[in-house]
Amino acid sequence: KERGPLMTHSSAAPASPAFEDIIRGAQFRDRIAVLVKASPETTFQALHEVTLRDMKFAWLLGELRYLPSRLAGHMPVADSSRPFMNTLIEGGTLILRDDTPREVITGSAAQLHRVHQAPQRFVNRAAFEAFDDPDHEKLFMSVRVAPTGRPGEHWLVLEHATHALSPLAERKFARYWRAIKPMGAFVTRQLLRAVRRRAERAAVGPLAPRRPWLSVHATANERARVLPGDVR
Repeated sequence: KERGPLMTHSSAAPASPAFEDIIRGAQFRDRIAVLVKASPETTFQALHEVTLRDMKFAWLLGELRYLPSRLAGHMPVADSSRPFMNTLIEGGTLILRDDTPREVITGSAAQLHRVHQAPQRFVNRAAFEAFDDPDHEKLFMSVRVAPTGRPGEHWLVLEHATHALSPLAERKFARYWRAIKPMGAFVTRQLLRAVRRRAERAAVGPLAPRRPWLSVHATANERARVLPGDVR
């Protein structure tokens, strides 16, 4: 049974055929989109540069969520100065499809329904696709830029789908999903807005320096000079 996607801001953001092909069988989905006034190239550059510091409240929520795992030594402390995408990759997330600057699709696997999620690491996509431990879920994510039909404006979309690898894992994840979905949507919006801020700043470029007001003072000779129209 599939949970329909929640599309925050607008449902007009188009679907991705490539993502739909990869996530077949996923039971849980969500899609959130924001409008960005920047080119796909500039937006993807911002995506690869954005850090946890650019979304401080979302970072704090993540730290609270994963605090038990960090205290137990299952997860390292996140470096807020590192690019967010680099942190994902280093944590075991694989790039499944890279169509930069239009779309990037990632995949990961873990016991997402547990406090200690035990993320898996894979040497390549084939190993990821072959993984079928029934106590795990696979998480897929698409970040993409799509046209809105208006000049200079695009959708920036983050869509994710979770595939529970057994009926038992699906039941366990369904309980987790009900609890975590609102926070996940909030964090996703924070990420997309942070990317948008970076992209739109880069699209505008550095602001031209403001011209200071000029103060003009007459010299003593200029003040003593008789000009036409002066009353003597």
